[in-house]
Amino acid sequence: MKHFTLYAFFLIFSFGVSAQNNVTFQVDMNQYSGSFTTPEVNGDFNGWCGNCNAMSDANSDGIWDVTLPLTQDSIEYKFAHDNWGGQETLTPNTSCTKTTSGFTNRFIHINGDTTLPAVCWESCMECALPPDTSNVTFRVDMSQYTGTYTTPEVNGDFNGWCGNCNVMSDSNGDDIWEVTLPLTNDSIEYKFSFDNWAGQETLDSGIVCTKTTSGFTNRFKVLNGDVVLPAVCWEDCDECFVPVDSSLVTFRVDMSEYTGSYTTPELNGTFNGWCGNCNAMDDSDGDDIWEITVELPQDTVEYKFSFDNWTGQETLTEGDSCVLTTDGFTNRLLVITGDTTLPAVCWESCSVCPEETTGDTTTNVVNIASSAQFSLFPNPSSESFLINAKDWGSDNVEITVFNALGAAVYRTTNMNKKTEEIKVREMENGLYIISIESSYGRSVHRMMVSH
Repeated sequence: MKHFTLYAFFLIFSFGVSAQNNVTFQVDMNQYSGSFTTPEVNGDFNGWCGNCNAMSDANSDGIWDVTLPLTQDSIEYKFAHDNWGGQETLTPNTSCTKTTSGFTNRFIHINGDTTLPAVCWESCMECALPPDTSNVTFRVDMSQYTGTYTTPEVNGDFNGWCGNCNVMSDSNGDDIWEVTLPLTNDSIEYKFSFDNWAGQETLDSGIVCTKTTSGFTNRFKVLNGDVVLPAVCWEDCDECFVPVDSSLVTFRVDMSEYTGSYTTPELNGTFNGWCGNCNAMDDSDGDDIWEITVELPQDTVEYKFSFDNWTGQETLTEGDSCVLTTDGFTNRLLVITGDTTLPAVCWESCSVCPEETTGDTTTNVVNIASSAQFSLFPNPSSESFLINAKDWGSDNVEITVFNALGAAVYRTTNMNKKTEEIKVREMENGLYIISIESSYGRSVHRMMVSH
């Protein structure tokens, strides 16, 4: 009986020391700077075998794990990768390690199923969360810089004002240089320079984009997310001013058939705010043709003739070839693309007075005039317009379509067919001007695109 009791006790004791516990190992590889394929766990429980216990990262969060059934109550182990292609170097006497015979490994006591914390590679602790970062694209416009330079760069407190650490590039040759940097979400001071501090911006203190600290004035920005900064002009907070091309336009009105009384005709339009007598006209030779030359941006303008500070004004007919009606107001319409002298049109008419010749009407302006040679249909259209001609006048015919801003959006030449199709599926809704130039002169038509 005693022998049976001792034998039973031995079996119970043996079962206790050999009980299995499921242990989940986890290692965070997010801040590991080397290259690897597969981490693994090695220890005295698997004879430091290499890749016997490879780990996995099922959700691709950078934290690798493996669960093993272990019978030992205490183990030494470490993380490695790619069959000992790399392994941890652990610091002796840290809280999670044990040094035996000169080897420092991780050490734990096991007293049941457990999931170990996701420790950082070569650390006893979880990985510290990196500060939030943003991708910041810096841009500087060098088109109006009058000095010489080779390569601009951005310097700031984020790179220790290092010189040419963060050089910029201009891949499309438009003089706007840029570079994108990952920066910690914070406030930064910076400026643009070039050629490793051979030149740098001089910024004015107190302007909106700067901050002055200890006598140094730099650009200043608070970061809170990815951003593409505006392409600012060198030494300025704003984008470079781009001058608009302008043209000298001579407006002419023939008052010979006007039956009322007046003193001085004037020109009013969108370009002068319909100001009244700002642009008074002149008839120096007394032929009743009044004119004024105005420098205007190359654009689309509306205008009309009046006299004596709006004492009288033209009443233009909606639908006529030279006018546009907007919000109930009918005005003359002009698309400016270069210097020109306009024909001396009759008061309240799109044409010259019967006895008046137009003189030199060679122009880079689309003059709104009618012609019996050509017809345009359907109008408006959403798909295409057809231009029919009884006679083009010559084989060398040029057709140009201008949008409302005066930009040419379609052009074709050398017509020798009776019908020309202009497809407008890709054009935006709105008014367009079609200019047809042939040996007969110029004919201009309005077309409306409506999808």
